[in-house]
Amino acid sequence: MITIKEALRQGTTAIYGQQVSQTPLLDASLLLSKTTGLSREHLYSRSNIVLQPDALETYTTLIQRRCAAQPIAYLIGEREFYGRTFKVSPSVLIPRPDTEILVETALSKIALETSVHVLDLCTGSGCIGITIAAERPKAAVIMTDISEEALAVAQINNNDIVENRATLLHSDLFSALSDQKFEIIVTNPPYLNETWYNQTEAQVKAEPSIALLGGGDDGLTLIKKIIDQAPTYLLEGGCLLIECDYRQHDAVGNYLVSKGFSTIESYNDLAPLRRVIGGTL
Repeated sequence: MITIKEALRQGTTAIYGQQVSQTPLLDASLLLSKTTGLSREHLYSRSNIVLQPDALETYTTLIQRRCAAQPIAYLIGEREFYGRTFKVSPSVLIPRPDTEILVETALSKIALETSVHVLDLCTGSGCIGITIAAERPKAAVIMTDISEEALAVAQINNNDIVENRATLLHSDLFSALSDQKFEIIVTNPPYLNETWYNQTEAQVKAEPSIALLGGGDDGLTLIKKIIDQAPTYLLEGGCLLIECDYRQHDAVGNYLVSKGFSTIESYNDLAPLRRVIGGTL
């Protein structure tokens, strides 16, 4: 018989031993919470309760998967972003705190009571577009993705968080849009090149490569395609905001200028490194 306290200890030790996480205790407690349905606080207040055999088996399997570098967000099926809980699956990129900079930048350009049209390209889990819709209720948000599996996850979040106020489209970038025009286009597209991708840790490689690899030696093939097409879908004075690697900002800024954008600005993440770059049409 194993108590919650002992199971938590064993799980933490196993994860720590594989060096797949900087927070092994947190990971083990999240997995045990998912298994038992108890909050993390209750795990400690009820630490002497004996785990049922089926619960222990489930928990052990989750710990083994975490030790094999499967992301904790996929194992528990959710990730917090901008103060809200988003459902995730291996079909979508896991939302990251640094991407909140993209949301904050977009929100800074939208007055609270203003009706604007916002497009979120490569939406994935929907965390960017749905957060904008939640924070700016009068914004009309359209979200597109080439992956139907990703859109299925985004639709769950759209329903749970903003009661389906955002519109989802299966689209290769702008292909499903007709003559819509937007004040703001936001995107966290794939932007890694092969070298950078190969240097990432195993749990990053567990995420969909389609959401990570941007194409070309510089990783900018998709971003350049977005910049090429965006003017057709932006209103005059509209803004394009792109998340990319800090090493790409100079090249992206120059390309924005070459395609008619002005007022090019970069915004730092928490590191702080340049994370978001934008321009006005």
